[in-house]
Amino acid sequence: MSHTPGRYSTLYWSCNTLTIQNGMKYLIVCGQIVALLMLTGCNQSPQRLLEAANKYHANKRYKEASILYRKAITKDKTFGEAYYREGLNLLDENQPVEAAKFLRRAADLQPGNSDAETKLAEIYLAAYSAYPKKLRNLLPDIRDLTSKILKKDPNSFNGIRLQGMLDLADDDKEKALVQFERANTIHPYSRDVVGWYAETLSALGHAPEAQKLLQDMAAHDKTWGPAYDLLYLLDMHNNDPVKAEVVLRQRAANDPTNAVAINNLANFLSVHNRPDEAEAVMKKVLDDKAHFSAAREMLGDFYFRGRKFDKALEQYQAGVKEDSKNALHYQQRIVGTYSALGRSSDALQLSKELVEKNPKDSTSNELYASLLLETGRGADVTKSLGELQKLVQNNGKNAILRMDLARAYFELGDRDKSMTEAQEAVHIQPNMMAAHLVIGRILEDRKQHAKALEQTDIILNAEPQNPDARLVRDRALIGINQIDQAQPELLQLVAKYPKMTDAHMELANVYLMQKDYPKAKDQLEAVWAAKDARGFLGLQSIEMEIGKPDQAVQAVQQLVDQNPKILGYRFALANFEVTAAQKEHQDAGRVKGLLARAGDNYKEILKTTTNSADIWTRLGIIQRELGQYDAALASFEQAGSADSKNATAFLNRGMLLEFLGREKEARDMYNRVLGVDPENTMALNNLAFLAAESGDNLDQAMTLAEHAKKRMPNNPNISDTLGYVYYKKNLNSEAIRIFKQVVEDDPKNATFRYHLAMALLKQGDKQQAKEEAQKALQMSSQPQEQNKIRTLVSQIG
Repeated sequence: MSHTPGRYSTLYWSCNTLTIQNGMKYLIVCGQIVALLMLTGCNQSPQRLLEAANKYHANKRYKEASILYRKAITKDKTFGEAYYREGLNLLDENQPVEAAKFLRRAADLQPGNSDAETKLAEIYLAAYSAYPKKLRNLLPDIRDLTSKILKKDPNSFNGIRLQGMLDLADDDKEKALVQFERANTIHPYSRDVVGWYAETLSALGHAPEAQKLLQDMAAHDKTWGPAYDLLYLLDMHNNDPVKAEVVLRQRAANDPTNAVAINNLANFLSVHNRPDEAEAVMKKVLDDKAHFSAAREMLGDFYFRGRKFDKALEQYQAGVKEDSKNALHYQQRIVGTYSALGRSSDALQLSKELVEKNPKDSTSNELYASLLLETGRGADVTKSLGELQKLVQNNGKNAILRMDLARAYFELGDRDKSMTEAQEAVHIQPNMMAAHLVIGRILEDRKQHAKALEQTDIILNAEPQNPDARLVRDRALIGINQIDQAQPELLQLVAKYPKMTDAHMELANVYLMQKDYPKAKDQLEAVWAAKDARGFLGLQSIEMEIGKPDQAVQAVQQLVDQNPKILGYRFALANFEVTAAQKEHQDAGRVKGLLARAGDNYKEILKTTTNSADIWTRLGIIQRELGQYDAALASFEQAGSADSKNATAFLNRGMLLEFLGREKEARDMYNRVLGVDPENTMALNNLAFLAAESGDNLDQAMTLAEHAKKRMPNNPNISDTLGYVYYKKNLNSEAIRIFKQVVEDDPKNATFRYHLAMALLKQGDKQQAKEEAQKALQMSSQPQEQNKIRTLVSQIG
């Protein structure tokens, strides 16, 4: 169903001197760049851009390929093949999360593309396997994709093995075993199925068969590590370390230049109290520099893992002397060893020297910035920010670096950028708890309670007593009205950590919801006594709650007047003004004045914080409520420019464009939302409705509407859209069934009744159609919709 802005506004507040040789290199590079720029010129069709991108991808020049694939998508947002190829390109760059977004669109746009469906299902399965509780919602999509693959080819190797994995997810190991056996018969010794097959055999008590399968696999594919790993686990499960050691030695013999094989054997010997043998295994790498050029590093790391930091330091220092080309690498490890030894000042000093000598080296800057952040000095955070930003540009796949940047942004108050960097850190390293905590905090700040709980569950499973995670969880529980569970925990936190102002704030919020204002004031005054302005603002929130919005706004205005350079106070003032406007139910002029002043305050903030997508979005919503549609569109555009991944800004702009009757532009904007967030239910729904309304691609409209329905099965607006698509496709009986259900769910919704009347008329039931149309006309408050209903009534007669 199409949506009006006012109806959903609350949802989205929330080379000069060169030698000849170097000159030749320069000319070659310049030629390549010019060629790429020419390929992205305005006259290139999407198909020609795709063909050029495919050539770059074939030559493993993934970044250049990505530029061209995305250029093709920009020119044609429904070019399924470009989405598919960019998905493959991102997979080759080891970016599965980003790849999934493009493959999802490819699967929607190319229903016959089994490879896109297979790879998307594999990504979803990998994510689900890592976090089965958190990502169980992926299973319906995986089932749907697998079903489509098998429908095209019942003997599809990929479809059969994917079905086996789904059977495991359903805890039906017997069915899974049948599927894996079929898949193994089709393609024996496939790395994609043998591991799953062996694990399922073992789980069902067929350990000998599992061992035989893995032994055959190891004989056939001597360098496939998982075969040895699983054999090792089976032997250890049977409490047979002798056989387990044989497996480790077999792998080391079959793949003697594999550092993992060497390390695994040495670690096994260390754990089993055979340190001399373990050390001897590792020291052998020093005699094979041809295959182990970083032998000193391997041995040093071995000692480091065993917490023999002095011996590790000796190896790293020897590496500096023996391997001058990699001296910097060893010095970086020395920094880490100094830190492990508690020699923080030595670590900081050495890392600073490395940065000064190697200003463009990513790891050196990372170490220095990380150490600066650990000192906790605000000036150092600001100082490290610029270095971190440069590092992320040059080394975006480094999870620690992303996390350091997220911490810096968080400490400096830029939550949008902090969230982006923390999410990237988690994508790269899923078990980084500090990143999960940052994400959880920001999600809860945005009132996304269920998602915040998902993050805290991950943390508390690993660190049950983490007070910060407990606090975020309590905030989320309050958000979903489980106050009885959160309140005792908060009381424990403030008792155990009396200086934990965040806990005092949340407890105050609980008392405020219970209208126990004296207790709420006690907690807020404790926060204000700690010179935390949130306490003062919280006290003004109480004034707002007890019916004194003028006093609250005036008090915060005075705070802003006394501290005009503190943007956070002005931001709070704007929010208080918006809240006061929402509480005003009689004086329309006062509402308009409060919203206008809030808008002015957001504009004042934007004079300094011009790249804040959140502020631009808030301003756009206010302008939309004031009827300033052109200004609102411009603000939403600014929000999108500030953050190219800001789906909320694009969605708000699309909804306003649709409201204004600019449907083609609205469709382009919804496609842009899906380019950023392929699972955005509102964009899927609205785009499906517009496609159905135009009637130019009803099959795609149905795909989009059904996808949205899977995401939010109980949302009547989305059900109505699906019904409307069925109506347009002449599936009238199913459309009537849906329309009757949504009318029952929301009997005062004029649009639902109007759609039901249309379907009833098509069925030939004029009397009931007329009754529904007349009810819809009485309920509708939108002139444009009223005209449509009147036209329908006149048609009925």
